[in-house]
Parts: sequence; C-alpha cells; structure tokens
Amino acid sequence: MPGARRNPTKNIPSGRMPTNVCQPSVGSLQNVSITEEKKSNDGMNSRLLAPKHVPIPSIPVDGQLTFEALSFGISIVSASLQLLNLYRTVWWLPQSYNEYSMNFYLIDPYLLIFIFTMVARRFIYVLLRRCIDTITPGKWLPIIQKIMRIALLIIIIAIITWCLYYMNERHNSMKVFYLCYPSVSVYFLMFGVSIGPFFDISTSPLYVKEDKKTKFLLEKPLHNCSLNTPAIRAEVSSLRSDFNRRLKRALFASSGSAYVCGIAPVIFVPQHLHFNSTWVIQYIFLFWLGRLSAHFAQAYPVRYCDVLHRAALHLGKWNKIDSKNINMPIQMWNDTILWPHGSCVKYNKELYRSEGLCTAAEPGNSSHYRFYALFSNPTLLLCNLLVLQLVLVAVQLLILFRTVEWYQIISMTLLLVTNYYTLFKLTRDYLVCWKVYRAEQIVQERAQTAVNVNQ
Repeated sequence: MPGARRNPTKNIPSGRMPTNVCQPSVGSLQNVSITEEKKSNDGMNSRLLAPKHVPIPSIPVDGQLTFEALSFGISIVSASLQLLNLYRTVWWLPQSYNEYSMNFYLIDPYLLIFIFTMVARRFIYVLLRRCIDTITPGKWLPIIQKIMRIALLIIIIAIITWCLYYMNERHNSMKVFYLCYPSVSVYFLMFGVSIGPFFDISTSPLYVKEDKKTKFLLEKPLHNCSLNTPAIRAEVSSLRSDFNRRLKRALFASSGSAYVCGIAPVIFVPQHLHFNSTWVIQYIFLFWLGRLSAHFAQAYPVRYCDVLHRAALHLGKWNKIDSKNINMPIQMWNDTILWPHGSCVKYNKELYRSEGLCTAAEPGNSSHYRFYALFSNPTLLLCNLLVLQLVLVAVQLLILFRTVEWYQIISMTLLLVTNYYTLFKLTRDYLVCWKVYRAEQIVQERAQTAVNVNQ
C-alpha cells in the first residue's frame, strides 16, 4: 500500500508478543525521510526489533513530607547521640558530683539552636509547601510559593546569623569559620546561587500539585517510546542530567546532615574535655553512610530506575571491533537510522558493532556507553545500594557486639535501628526488580531469536 510502513515486529510469532510493546509514534515516523525508509526496507527493518517493556508493579514510595519527617527525626536523634558521646558523665558512681548522664552546662545552647534550624529547614519547607498547595488556588500558587520560600530563607538566615554572633562571642572565631565555610563553599560550588537545593532535595517541578487520588507517586521524567533516533538521544541526555542532579542533591543533603549533626558538636568541644576520638570519628562515618544510603534510596526509586532502563534499551551501545574479524558489509554511520542488532558501521575511521535489540547511540560516545552499561541492567544500581546497606548494618552489628561502654551501646543501637528501614526498602525494591527484569530478559531473548531465525 503506498505510504504504508512496515511493522518492525511483524516477524515475531504472535504467541510470543508481550502485552506492553513499545510502538513508534506517528510523528516520529513522519520525520523519517523517504531515502532512509528505502535503506531500512532493504534489510534493516527485517531485522529491527523495538524493545519490549515489562510493566513494573506499583511499589509504595515515601512522599517528600514523610521522608523529610523521618530525616528530621533521625538527625535530631543522631545529634543528641553525638553530644552524649562527647559530654557523658559517670553519674552512677558514689563519689560523682554529677546528677545527670551528660554535662549539659558545657553544651553551647546557640549551637543547639543552630543544629536544630539547619536540620529542620527542609521539613518545615515541605510542610509549608504542602499546606499552601492545599489551600491556595492554582493561579496564585507560583507567587505564594515564591513568597513563602523567600520569607523562610530570610527567617533562617536571621536565626543562623544570631546564633553565629553569640557563638563568636563565646568561642574562637576560627571555630565559627570551620562551622560555616565548608558547607557554604561546597554549596555554591555544586549549585551556584540557586536557593532551591537548600530547601528541596527533589528535582520535581516546583509549581505542581500532587494528585491526591493516587496511592503511589509517579517519578518524572517519564519515558517516551520512540524509534526516532534524535529523540532517543535527546531523552537520554535529559535523563542523564536529571540523574546527576539527583546525585548531587543526595550527596549534599547526606554530607550536610553528617557535618551539622556529627562534626559541628566536635568543633565546639571545650579544650579541657576528654573524649574517645576514635569512637566519635567512627560514629560520624557510619552516620554519613546511613544517610547517604537513605537519600539514594529516596532519589532513585524503582519506577525511576525503570525509566532509565527503558531509555537504555532504546539507546543501545556500540563496541569497537577489529576490521580483520568482519565478515559482513560495513556502512557509514548515520545519526537518523535506528540500527538493528549486529550492524557494523564505520565512524571516525573506526569500526563498531551494535549491541542490543536496536542502537541509537553515537559510536565512541563515552556518555552513551556509560549510560547503557549502568542502566541496561537496572538491578545493578539497586544491588550496589543494597550491598552497601548490608555491609553497613553488618559492621554496626559487629561493633555493637564488641562494645562494653554504656553510651556506645546506646548510640550504636539507635543508629542501627535507623538503618533497618532503608535496608527493608532496598531489599524489597531489589527483589521486585530482579524478578521483573529476569522475565523481561527472557522475553527479549526469545524475540531476538525469532528475528534471527526469520532473517
């Protein structure tokens, strides 16, 4: 029929077709020129197979308010435990003059206000934003949110300045410098003059009301199935940028919590106070790893990893090969052609062979190669996070079994409890992903086998 196009999946037996098949959009096919269509009809579309996506089951994801509330509570508990490690007493001895388990009079109250303000800012911001989203009409929402964020920033800066002023009066100025300079310098180095990451670690649009009817949160950006190679590469570039933004915000949020709750109390310890420095440093490191795992688990949920995986399947990859081992025709690489599996092309005087069901990547592009290597198997990222969390929990249990001091038992026990929830989430997500993508891999292998047989 004139103007008709071949179906890339027509050679697959009907009994093997999954229900969720990625079909090309009409707009993307209309952008393909007649010359490219003739080239593909000469032998490429007979071997081209669009990736099949197995749907991911709905897995509960912590909302931003829930996660920030948990982070706020864990940070307050961890800061209190670090103060216990530093200012503990032996109040139970008969000759002791201490009535309490800690030397509270040695703790700077302005430091406590500073720590509370810094760890509570994101929770307060998300809480206010949720209230504004509920009661504010849609047309006024952007303006009200901007006013709220500016007003909250002014209040927090005023409180921090007030605390730093009195801390500078009571302590050495260098201690105040050590407290502020690392966090401020790292923040501007990572985010510039933007104030968004100071309050919000998510990368979702600011002026969007969440759907109250849905039980599960849908991660964005969403994947757009297409056979248009420029669109595929553009989507991969957007996803890679979003992945890097989430990575930077997770690193800054976890490192900032560890610095404020773990290192800041050590900076303002009186000179005559003696404490177990090895235990304090170990506690800071373990707390930082726990917060890092929690933020990664929140930033990269299963549905988000599935979006990256689907984009990687469409992107494919090129492997550099030796011209002596080629027994099939070689073509010049064209950025508008979606190359089928096993295609051999020449690009920049090098020969490449395509891997995957289809390949839209640029040969020799290191960012495309890394994207496919990392997300073609989506369980790889979750497996690494799960291994990190398992090692962290195992080390904490080992330390707890060998601990004899009462304050160390309390601090390590509570720190261990805070990591169990992250371990549960990562284990659940990994098991679900492993089962789903194992089934998807079987579908892809059978479909590829069917295409190879019908060539």
